This record gives sequence, structure tokens and C-alpha cells, in this order.
Amino acid sequence: MCGIVGIVGPASVGVPDPLAPALAALAARGPDGGGRHDGRLGEHQVVLGARRLALVDVGGGRQPFLRPSGSALVMNGEIYNHAELRRHLEALGETFRSRCDGEVLAALLEREGPESLWKAEGSYAFAFLQGPDGPLILGRDPLGVRPLAWARMPGGLVFASTLDAIVATGLVPTEPDLRALADVMRDGYVTGGRSALRGVHRLEPGEILTVGGDLSVRVTQVPGGAPLDASHAAGDPEADVLDALRAAVRDRLALDRPVGIFLSGGIDSALVAALARDQRAVRTFTVTFPGHANVDEGRRAARTAERLGLPHLTVPCPEDPTGWVLGAARAFDEPFGDASAIPTWGLGKVAGIGIRAALTGTGGDEIFGGYRRYWLLGAGPWLRAVPAFAREPVAAVLARTVPPGARLLRASADPEGFYRGLQRVQAPGDARALMGPRLRSLAVPQPVPGPTTAEEAMADDRRRYLPYDLLVKEDRALMAHAVEGRHPFLDRRVAAAAARLEVRGGIGRGRQKQVLRAYVREVIDPDLASEGKRGFAFPCDALYADTLLPLAEDTLLSARARERGFTDTTAVRVMLKDHATGRQNRGAVIHLLVMLELWARKTLDRVSV
Repeated sequence: MCGIVGIVGPASVGVPDPLAPALAALAARGPDGGGRHDGRLGEHQVVLGARRLALVDVGGGRQPFLRPSGSALVMNGEIYNHAELRRHLEALGETFRSRCDGEVLAALLEREGPESLWKAEGSYAFAFLQGPDGPLILGRDPLGVRPLAWARMPGGLVFASTLDAIVATGLVPTEPDLRALADVMRDGYVTGGRSALRGVHRLEPGEILTVGGDLSVRVTQVPGGAPLDASHAAGDPEADVLDALRAAVRDRLALDRPVGIFLSGGIDSALVAALARDQRAVRTFTVTFPGHANVDEGRRAARTAERLGLPHLTVPCPEDPTGWVLGAARAFDEPFGDASAIPTWGLGKVAGIGIRAALTGTGGDEIFGGYRRYWLLGAGPWLRAVPAFAREPVAAVLARTVPPGARLLRASADPEGFYRGLQRVQAPGDARALMGPRLRSLAVPQPVPGPTTAEEAMADDRRRYLPYDLLVKEDRALMAHAVEGRHPFLDRRVAAAAARLEVRGGIGRGRQKQVLRAYVREVIDPDLASEGKRGFAFPCDALYADTLLPLAEDTLLSARARERGFTDTTAVRVMLKDHATGRQNRGAVIHLLVMLELWARKTLDRVSV
């Protein structure tokens, strides 16, 4: 993993140098050195920069990767099948100076163009300046694992791995995109090609942005960028799944630095750990929450590590995790409301002392249909039949007695459908009630119907929830500590094998994960195979009524927050009181608002948090 940045136009040679502060902002993503390259795009000057996290060929492979023609590449991520591509290119006459995958990608792009990216199995974001004078090609992997953002400016453009690096150049105004922030108030994160900053765009998964010498921009897609098809292949589909996952784990362990496994209490990360153990020495890590048994996965994770014979480290969340919350706020370049980012950040902080990459179970549910909400979709029409006048009173009663029931009932009233309602941090009406004047003045957006079947929901999660929530969470939280997250379940071979299983049985009630459970039952732990889904949850309700309450009050009730106008201070004060007294559990919403205000201080006010 690395961090990349580039500037096109007069500012690329400006004084003071705008690239230097951007590279400093990316230092945590690339602690093993950096470099820069000056080139041309038509009549415009270009400067490319990179910070490197050296995982393969630690002594070589320095960025930028330069070609004899004058072409240059800066890259974030890894091409996992680079050895295979290297052999292909050597047969065509190429020679290489390093073992690094970036040099292979540069040769592939120069010889065969971005149309050849379908050959690359990996998680990547790159900028390739074709010598001698362009075009400039920006690209992002089809699943959206690695980030890349860009913005126009007078006479040119700027791009970088993170918004923080773009802001650090001083070349782009830091004006909030109010519509994006309104979406965050409801969903917890920004989706699509917009960002939290007006005029700054994110490349979406699988996008290729080609910038011409006249600064024109053309957007295309990585060919074959949606590899999750249901094509048939010879052999037993269930055997295909394990063989594919074993190969994916092997490829993601092929690095020259220490690697670990992040264990939750579920089967996906346990399966990754079992397959990794057979291939190289690894350590396992998990977060524990002393005093919060309902979310603590330490015992189950430790039992999995013991059964596999792997060294294991538990990382206890502090009794007062204010430091973890503030650390995560510094790490994220956009407001991010998914509270599981906090334990992920804390785990990365400790694990980063001894490892430089971590394999996780992320993607297992999206690829194998493991979420309970997929088959809960069948309840949506029944719940929607509850009369509107009775829905909220009934939900209020359920909130005190059966909280999951209240969530389901409220989700059924979502204007975009039951599935969207299940995914929200809070309902659109509740979000609007907490908005301050700047966000409340926005027109209410027209509802866009969400998925209505399990198959549609699973595909929607791969397009939306996975790249804009889960993968953003891991990237920002872990790279703050120079730890690269790697995801074997997001390998195209695994996805294709899972798709063949889908053809056999449908997604209902997680049947597609039975092949995974069978392996876990046989090889790891029969009890674990029958357990429900677990993840790195964060006990928001308990902590924001206790040790994190002062942080919430100081942040959300401050004069600065009131003047900013993103939230309604009076409504927030009532919510904090209701939560602290146990009248209503709103911990997840409070956390979201805290992260929004801390982001605004860091990015808009440019003050430390």
C-alpha cells in the first residue's frame, strides 16, 4: 500500500511547492520512502509523487516507476498476479529491474493500454503518465478497494489517494458538499463519485479517467470490471470455492514483510486464518471489550486461534476510548459514521507495531450471501402493511422490549424501501429533525427505490455498502498505522466460484455459506460453524451514555458546532439527554454526529482534533 498524488498545470511548479505538504499528508500510508517525477501532459507541466509502503522487493521497487520511453507510474495497492504477468511480458521482450508489481503494471499499461487491466488481479489505484507528453490515465480496481480522488483547478487538476492530501496542496477550496453531508446524516457515509468536499470527485470502482493534453476528461470502465458472473466451469462447485479461496489467500501472503490475520468471532476470518496457517507463519489479532459481553468476541477468536495453533494477541478497548475516537477522526478524510471503524483503528494501532499487512474476512457475506438482512427482505411487505398511525407507537414500545423489532418496523416505512431502511444509521425523517439550518434548507431528494429481492440486495451491497463503507473503513483505519488490509474473499476466482453456487440454490437464509461452514466445522471448530455472524462491533449505546458522553457534549454542543449550522443544537441536546437517561438508545447516531463535527474541525477549520 502506498499514497499517491499528482498536479497538472502551473501549480505543479509553484513556489512554495504544493506537492510537499501533500506527500507529508500521505506519510502514514507510505513510511518507507517516497519519490517524485516531473513530466508533461501536452503543453502542461505535471508532477507525480508517491509515498511507499514496501511489501514486495523491499530494497527495490522505488516509486515512481519509470519506463525507457519516459512514461511514469505511481501506484497504491498490489497486483497479486504480477508474477504471471511478468512472465507474459518477458516473453514479449520486456526486462525488469525489480521484483515489484508496480514495474509490471507500468510495462503492461505502456504495451497494451488500460484495456489490458482485465488481466490484473489486484486491489489498486494508479496514475500513469504516458511518455513523452501524455495522456494521463488514472485508474481504480473494479471492487473499489484502494481510493483515488481528483479535482479541477484553474489551468489544471490535482489528484491524490485521500482528500486530506488534496486539501494539503492548498490548490482546492475546502467547501463542504452539503448534499453529501445530508446523506451522511442518514446513511453514515458518502456514496458514489461525489465527496464531502464540493468539486472534489472520487473515482468510482473500476473507473478509468483519461486526461488529454487539452485537459479534457474521458471516463471509461476497466474491461471485465464486474467479474461476479454465474458462468459454469468443470468440476465440483463446492471444491472450486475452497480451491479458489486457498489460492486467493496464497497470493495475498506473497509479501516480504510480516503479515497477520484479523479475527472476529465469525467463520469468514476463521477460514482465512486456517488457510493462511498452511502457507506461512502468521499471527492473529482481535479486539475485546471488557465489560461489554454482548459485543466482545475475544473468547471465540482466542479459541479459534488456539485450535489452529496460531500465536494470538487480544487488544482490549480502553474503558474510556476517547483517544481511539479522536485517532479515528484524524485518520478519516471524510465524515464516517460506521462505529466499527473505532475498534478497527485501535486494532491497527497495536498490530502495526509488528506487521505491515493483515488478511481479513471482509467480503465474505457480500460474495456468499451471508447477511441475515437478505432473507429478512421477505418481511418487508408484511411490515409495511402496519397502518401509518400505529407504526411509531408500536415501534416505541418495541424499542424498550424488543429493539430489533422496532428497527424492522421503522425500516419498513423508509421511502426508498425496506432494504434501505435496514441499512440506515437513522431514518430520513429523524436525520432531518437533527439537521441545522444549512442542511435543512436543502430540498428533500426524490426517493430512489432500493433492492426488493435477496439477489438484488446482494448485488447492491457489492456496489454500495462494500466499497463505500467496509473498504473505506479498513483502508483509512489501518493505513493510519501503515497496515495494508488484504481481502481474499474479494478475489475474482472466489467470486466466480460463489456465483456458481448461487445458481444451484439461491441466496435465501445464507445457504451459499454452507460450504464455508462445513469446512470450519471439520477443520476448526464445530461450535463456531453453527454460531451467528460477528464483526468488530462497538458498544455505542453504552459508551455514549458513560465515558464518551463528555466528548459528545463538548463536541456537539459547542459554539463552533452551533455556528457551523450542520446540526440543530437544541435537538441534539434533547437527544443526548434522552440517551444518557435511558429513555431512548441513540448511541450510533450520536457517534455519527461526533465524527461529522470532528471532520469539519479538521478539514474545514484546519484545526487539530
